[in-house]
Amino acid sequence: MGTRPTAEDGMRRFALRVLATAVALVVSVFLAIILLAYLPQADELRRSAAEQALSQLWGEPVSIRGAVTAELWPRAKINVAGVAAEGAHGARAQVDQLAFSVSSYDRLIQGTLRYGLDVAGAQFDVPIAGTADARPGSLLASPIYILSLLPHLTVRDTEIRLGDAETGWIFALKMADLKNAVEDGRNVLAAEAVLNNQPLTLGFAFDLSVEKGEGNLPYGAQISLASSGTSGGFTGRLDIRAPTVRFDHGLVVDVSAEASSIAQALRLAAIAPSIDGTGTLRAHLAAARGRVAMSGLDLKLALASGEHVAVTGSAADLATLDGANLKVVADLDTGAPSAVSLRSIVVTRLTGAFASGPDGMMLDDILIETNAFDQNLREIGPVKVRSVERDPEGHVAFKGISAVAGPPERPLAKLAGNVNDVLSLSGVDLSGSVDIPVASVLALPEDSGNKLGRFVGSLSVSDADGGLGVDAFTVRIDDSELIEANLGLVLDNLAKPNIATSIVVDSLLRIPNYAALAAALGDTSDFKGLVKFEGRLSGNTDELTMDGRTDIGRTQIKGALTSLAAPGGRSMVKGSISSPLVHGDEILKFLRPEQPQPRKGFSVKGARAPEGGSQIDLLGTTDADIAISATRLEGGGDTATGIEAHLTANNGALRVSPLRIHYRGGTLSAVIESEGRSLLRAKGSGEGWPLSSVLGRNSSISVTGTLHLAFDLTAQMGAHDLLGTLGGTLTARVGRGKLGTGLLDLAGVGLFAGLFTSSVYKGESALRCAKVPLLFQKGVGRTHPLIVVRTENVQALASGTVDLARNRIDLRVVPRPLNALNGDAGHSFTVKGPLSHPAIALATGGADLRGNYGCD
Repeated sequence: MGTRPTAEDGMRRFALRVLATAVALVVSVFLAIILLAYLPQADELRRSAAEQALSQLWGEPVSIRGAVTAELWPRAKINVAGVAAEGAHGARAQVDQLAFSVSSYDRLIQGTLRYGLDVAGAQFDVPIAGTADARPGSLLASPIYILSLLPHLTVRDTEIRLGDAETGWIFALKMADLKNAVEDGRNVLAAEAVLNNQPLTLGFAFDLSVEKGEGNLPYGAQISLASSGTSGGFTGRLDIRAPTVRFDHGLVVDVSAEASSIAQALRLAAIAPSIDGTGTLRAHLAAARGRVAMSGLDLKLALASGEHVAVTGSAADLATLDGANLKVVADLDTGAPSAVSLRSIVVTRLTGAFASGPDGMMLDDILIETNAFDQNLREIGPVKVRSVERDPEGHVAFKGISAVAGPPERPLAKLAGNVNDVLSLSGVDLSGSVDIPVASVLALPEDSGNKLGRFVGSLSVSDADGGLGVDAFTVRIDDSELIEANLGLVLDNLAKPNIATSIVVDSLLRIPNYAALAAALGDTSDFKGLVKFEGRLSGNTDELTMDGRTDIGRTQIKGALTSLAAPGGRSMVKGSISSPLVHGDEILKFLRPEQPQPRKGFSVKGARAPEGGSQIDLLGTTDADIAISATRLEGGGDTATGIEAHLTANNGALRVSPLRIHYRGGTLSAVIESEGRSLLRAKGSGEGWPLSSVLGRNSSISVTGTLHLAFDLTAQMGAHDLLGTLGGTLTARVGRGKLGTGLLDLAGVGLFAGLFTSSVYKGESALRCAKVPLLFQKGVGRTHPLIVVRTENVQALASGTVDLARNRIDLRVVPRPLNALNGDAGHSFTVKGPLSHPAIALATGGADLRGNYGCD
């Protein structure tokens, strides 16, 4: 009788069956692998499996035209020949040989699993923005996934073309041999390559061990590139940290680059090297949720032409510049000395801040600094560029530029167009319009409101004729009853070095009531007539010519002037100013009100003078040689003919010599010249004037005699009220003549004696002589010592003031008989009031003037 099997025997037999089954399965799998690897009948199966795997990696369907073979010893390896793929947006792949392998079996037993990907004779065309239809996580979905393959790659004779067919951007990288090795636990790759036909050294290093990482970004990588050219080189480095070994999401990248030749860096990017210089770049990038954020941007460029540009800031999305906050500073000529002339003004620095808004980029905090003044500008935006494109020659173009300033319902300014080469500023075609309230440009008194209307016009800028210029800028003032204005401007050759900028300006200005406009600008004027200017300024920055006509009331002034550039930023102005008829009374009202008041003033909004004030010295830097003439001068019934003057200026010294005014038989001759930088002196004489013509036809008293003048007067240059600074001496003398009244004799001899004085009852006195000596200080002429008037019967002495600045006279006149000059005075009287019509009244009290005075 046999032994009954125990439970232990059952368990043993079960274990043997399981083991036998497992061995059978392993042997079957092994035999299947061998059959799959080596049997010709499995070729289609191997190809299909390889196509599916490569399609997953590439992101779109892949086909294999060649053989797919497998090797099992000394390591598992799959060889694929003739790989090809065609996809959307120009995506394409072609590989002659591709091999996939894993670690050797002894390494596998030790627990080390590594794979390698060997690519030879390949060409890849990858869209920069990826392909929307590609499988997520594939190379076409985002080229960044190449980082997950790089630690395992060996590449020979391969070209990778990263580009965008629509915008023309292509980065073509050719590698002859990218070697892969493991050094100190890091996968290290190095290759001599060619990027856009420029030699380049590439280096990659990957830390694939968690222990070498930090925090939740345990994996690291470094990518370096270096290039050298005839004028300098370029080096760049990316320090990358990642949360996973695939380096396919959540990346944090520190970017650094240095260029000893910006031109070489541009060549690497297949951009035409229109500029050169040196530069550095630092930035921090963080990839998350389909976008790459940038912070800590620090870009510095030192251009070979001398300019320095700095860009700092951040952006929430680098691709779209959403959430951008960038500051740009361009130092153009910060070493320029303070401008002392208009020709020496240069822009020294440009500053602006770009910030993304709901409708596009906004440009704010705009500051234009010059060596003469600074100017802030209002916010501009949104600023949009439809696309940034590159042509086959490497020119970078901004297409579809659109910039707006002001409220969208009525923009203050608009600009649109294209720039076909941004770096060289060529291929420019921009046009726009302006509609700006004058009150938003000028800082006016509060009560001016919108009285001055709006600047309305259009602008077009291009280089159609070979040089960048303003083809047309036309602007007019609308909606104002105080002023009419039209201006047309054409500029050419703005950006051509060593070539003078040409300019044509046609202007028309019409002010119906000058006093009303002056009030709106915070000034005062007694002139309520028409002021009009029409003229043309043409030429270039070396030689400018102005021809025009100015009407001030009934006065017409024509000018033809030429300004020539001179060394040191100086100018030489030559030409002539003439008038057929000058109405002196209107000109005086235009130049100076009867009651001058301090100006409230106005200025350009946003303008700021430099520290220490402006150093512009127009007089000191402008030489002149100008002929001035007027056929006739009229005013208040007076007429002068033959006004002639010759104005010269030399190194700040101003001189008018000779100045001649032929006035109704008399002639005024004078020399006017500057003394120092603040004082103007007029010295001369006048003779031959009949008193009847001087006093005018409407005088209440007829006077005959001949007037002679001698003067030596000074005034402060640049003073608002020139007459208020008048100083010096003026002496007027009259020889023998007649007074058409006997009242002066009556006042001197008295009522009783007057009954026996023939001049009193004849109503006419014989004038022996008269002398009026005045000493001026601050516009007030005081008698120095006394005014003397002698007739055949009396001597009248007068003292007091003649205030030209305030248009007042205040004299006390004391007449006495000639035969009793030290006796009792006759009837003293005063002359007070406006110079044109003073009041005469008997005097009470006051100084008693006596003595024997002559007119010499």
